[in-house]
Amino acid sequence: MILDATAGNRMLWINKESDNIIYIDRQTELAVKPTLFCDNRQTPFKDKTFDTIIFDPPHDIRGRDGFFSHPSGESYNKFYKKSREIPTYYGAELFKTKIELLRYIYEAQIEFQRTLKDDGLLWLKWCDMQIQLYRIISMFDNWKLLMQIKADQPTHIYKQNKTYWLCMEKLKSDKIQQTL
Repeated sequence: MILDATAGNRMLWINKESDNIIYIDRQTELAVKPTLFCDNRQTPFKDKTFDTIIFDPPHDIRGRDGFFSHPSGESYNKFYKKSREIPTYYGAELFKTKIELLRYIYEAQIEFQRTLKDDGLLWLKWCDMQIQLYRIISMFDNWKLLMQIKADQPTHIYKQNKTYWLCMEKLKSDKIQQTL
């Protein structure tokens, strides 16, 4: 079973209706509703429920109008509503400071430790728009980084920023004790 812990409008998925994926988000005003509305830092799932967790948190904090600013000067929210059938939702307006965003990511990964099976994988997507990748990786201290894939996208609006997919496995409880 897969958990999409930041489903937004399910923009990552080609098949937006898979029976093998539970989509969660805390935003109630989405064009494509999640399976469950909840905060990924405190979920109703049992321990060790998921084989894979997908985590695509906001990569930036709120801009002057509450959303990212597009190079054209329009907010991303307006830009994507005009340019796509289903708008992309980033969640950037939820965080006013970098510290709030970092705290959110840290608390979410603790919940992922609980809900991911021992042999499960966490996939994290990160774009180093305001916070560099090394800073994000350092918060995942109870995880083992298995793979880092640079995802260049020709349509990416901020071409100078790098986007990555990281694949991690959680450390077993005995290995966590050894690192303390």
